[in-house]
Amino acid sequence: MDDEPTTPAPDERPAPTDAGRRLSATELRDALDGVATEFVLFVSATGKVLSSNRVNTMGWDAQAQQGTHIAEHLHPDDLLTVFDVIERARATRGFADRIRVRARHADGSWRVFDCIVQDARAAHPDLEGAVIRARDVTEELAEAAERVEDSRFVSLSEAVPLGILSADARGWVVFSNEAACRLFDMEAAALHGEGWRRAVMPDDRADVDVACEAVVTTGRPTEVTFRLGTGLFVRWVHARFVPLGDQDQPTGWIATVDDVTERRRAESRLAHLATHDSLTKLPNRSLLEDRLRQACHRLRRDHTALSVLFVDLDGFKAVNDTHGHATGDRALVEVARRLRHVVREVDTVARLGGDEFVVVCEGLADEEAREIARRIEEAVAEQMIAAGAVLSMGASVGVVECTDPDANVADLLNRADQAMYRVKQAHRTA
Repeated sequence: MDDEPTTPAPDERPAPTDAGRRLSATELRDALDGVATEFVLFVSATGKVLSSNRVNTMGWDAQAQQGTHIAEHLHPDDLLTVFDVIERARATRGFADRIRVRARHADGSWRVFDCIVQDARAAHPDLEGAVIRARDVTEELAEAAERVEDSRFVSLSEAVPLGILSADARGWVVFSNEAACRLFDMEAAALHGEGWRRAVMPDDRADVDVACEAVVTTGRPTEVTFRLGTGLFVRWVHARFVPLGDQDQPTGWIATVDDVTERRRAESRLAHLATHDSLTKLPNRSLLEDRLRQACHRLRRDHTALSVLFVDLDGFKAVNDTHGHATGDRALVEVARRLRHVVREVDTVARLGGDEFVVVCEGLADEEAREIARRIEEAVAEQMIAAGAVLSMGASVGVVECTDPDANVADLLNRADQAMYRVKQAHRTA
């Protein structure tokens, strides 16, 4: 009996050639392996994968992929480019070109391949189509991009006037720009690790530590203002910490550090101007009322008394009329100095306006408040010399005691004002 005809195994099925002879898949693979140091595909003119070598960086099974279409593996945006180059390779003897395409790995991820596409006849004279030598450059591109990003980051960090620190999840600083070194007054080697914390004023370190920990544990930006002790100077800086890595699992932080010393000074000057009398430098009515409210709140805790002394100058109008307003202003400055001198350091001396002053004392007995009123009258009554003129004035002082933590501030001042007028009336009739 004659032997039955057998069907070649898939690995042995022949591939068509220009010459009419068919090469088996094994012969094709051997031919490709003979020239391959990378992943090599033989693709027909119609885009079918007829064979691949055994150096497979796509995770494919070479036999299983045989007969699939190249479009099944490439990114849709790259298909036209690949089809065009395959057609040119088929039609042009000795053709070779280089392209970069995205292909799906067996694990489902997209990989980037640097491909040299050649006329298939370069591998074997009987082949028609294209041989594609593909090298996976995904990791190389990522590393190159990281190097570029690192380079850009360093260049950018040196271009901006802000100090920049970058740390890992432990808060261990691994990068600092020149501006940060100048701001902290430290060399980079000393600044890195936890060295930068040594420059933070001890009273502010807890706030800084909280901000550093919060940016890593919450994955959200945090901000903190603190002082740096740099040599003979103390600087105020404002730092904004931004997490690095995924929000759910930050790998560290990057911080911009801005010197806000001059801004703090300017804000302090503006705040002082807004709350103090420009002539005498005493607290003005706004600050006086705020301190009175705070003092009333403390009454609830301390169960003591609050004394409000309203001071009005006697004879000040005559000074202005006789010697002029410039002399009157100097007299007011001197009165303010004398008032501060006769009260305690913790007491508040404020100027309401004109020749009216208010003194606020906490924790005094009634007789002690009356004693301060008497000392104020004596201090103002002493002659003073202003702009070469000898001036004589007096003071009428009204005293109000308060033990009610819910007292109305305006009512307190009004009662002290009325008490002062009663004293002034008594001075006139004496």
